[in-house]
Amino acid sequence: MSAGEEVRGVEIGTAIVSYIEPHPGQAVAFNRWYERDHFPATVKAGPGVFAAARFVATRSCKEMRPSSGRLFGDPARGSYLGVAWVLPGKQAEWDEWVGREMEAITAQGRLFPGRDHVHTAVYRWIWQSGAVDAIVALDRGFAGAIVLADEHAAPRLDLPVEDLPVAVGLRLERTIVSEARPPPHELVLGLCAGDPLAAFNTLWPSAEAFGFASPFLATIPGTDEYADDL
Repeated sequence: MSAGEEVRGVEIGTAIVSYIEPHPGQAVAFNRWYERDHFPATVKAGPGVFAAARFVATRSCKEMRPSSGRLFGDPARGSYLGVAWVLPGKQAEWDEWVGREMEAITAQGRLFPGRDHVHTAVYRWIWQSGAVDAIVALDRGFAGAIVLADEHAAPRLDLPVEDLPVAVGLRLERTIVSEARPPPHELVLGLCAGDPLAAFNTLWPSAEAFGFASPFLATIPGTDEYADDL
C-alpha cells in the first residue's frame, strides 16, 4: 500500500447491547463478576466480536432521564450498559456459540443471580456520523456516552463534533432477554469526548420527546468506581 492511500476498514454488522440493573446492595459484586467473567467470556470472546465497552449511569445520570421515557420500563432502572460490535454476517454464529457457552457456565455455577436484564438485544447498524470511525470508537476510551432510543427513526445528535466525536444509529433486530420487552425501535449511541452529562444537558428539552434518553459514564476497568453511586 502506497503512502497516502486510503485504508479500507471493516464494518459494523450488528451490535449487542445489554442494559442491566444490579439488585440493591449487589452493585460491587455485579460489576466485578460482569467485568471479569461474564463480559469477556460470553460477549467479547464470541465469534465476530471485535470491540466492546461498558458504561454506567450514576444517580446524576439517571436524574437527567426524562420521566416520560419508558421504552425500557422504569427510567430509574438500568445502571450498566454494555455494547459490542459484531462483524457483518457473524451474528448467527455468535448466537449459536453463546447458547453453548451459557449452558456451560450455568453448569459451572458462574451466573450471578443478583441482577435483572432490563433489556439485552441485537441491533442492526444503520448509520454513523462524526470525525472518529465507529469501528475504533469503543477502543478510544471516551469519557462516556449518550443514548437516545425511540419507536420512530433515531435522530442524528445535533452536537458539536468536539463534544460528540462519533454517533452510531442502530435498529432493533432481535431481543435476547428483556423484562421491558420494548416494541421495534431505533437507538443512537453517541460517544463523548468530555463530560457526557454536560453534553446531554445541551439536548434539553428535546430529550423529553424520546422513549429513552440518558447520559452514561465510561466504567473504569479494574475498579469499583461509581458502584456506590447508582
